[in-house]
Amino acid sequence: MISSVKGILESAGKNEITVDVNGIGFNIFVTKSVMNSLPALNSEIKIITYLDVKENALNLYGFSDVREKELFKLLLTVSGISCKSAHNILSHSGFVEIIGLITGKGYAGIKIPGIGAKKLEMISMSLKDKIFKISTDDFDVAANIPQGGFSENEQYRLEALNALMTLGYARSEAEKLIREVIKQNPDEKLNTENLIKKSLELIS
Repeated sequence: MISSVKGILESAGKNEITVDVNGIGFNIFVTKSVMNSLPALNSEIKIITYLDVKENALNLYGFSDVREKELFKLLLTVSGISCKSAHNILSHSGFVEIIGLITGKGYAGIKIPGIGAKKLEMISMSLKDKIFKISTDDFDVAANIPQGGFSENEQYRLEALNALMTLGYARSEAEKLIREVIKQNPDEKLNTENLIKKSLELIS
């Protein structure tokens, strides 16, 4: 598995680049964020990658960071979304916009060639409960909510998740605690403070 490529940026086209690694040129399909932050040609570059292995082809997809790669892989879990489709989505929308899409609050303003409103709605429905699988390391999700984005309850949950991770808890552990708190208090409206307090009570 090729998890990253480091070399010299040889060329850049529409949503794809070629990186020279010791004389071997790697063609990489890249996202909008990568294209927007490319260095000058003939400069060194390192790209986080995902290798799509097919019977008659090997395609490399490149990302600006691990978090964006996780989002790409999450999109692949949606029925009918291939690597090409997931790349197409990330080539026309940024990370925060896609988070808005997944929550079902921001997809109306996203326009992606070849992917209609029904498909975007299906992506939202399929991934809404999986959003917390995306790493929030070095990224304050709550501070990057798109306009008209997360619902109040979703925002509380994201803020609590970030707070618990700041306290040193692993993302998976923090997610588990928050889910358990919500499960134990189905009829109670839980804000960020309540979620954090009750999560800490579970482990005290």
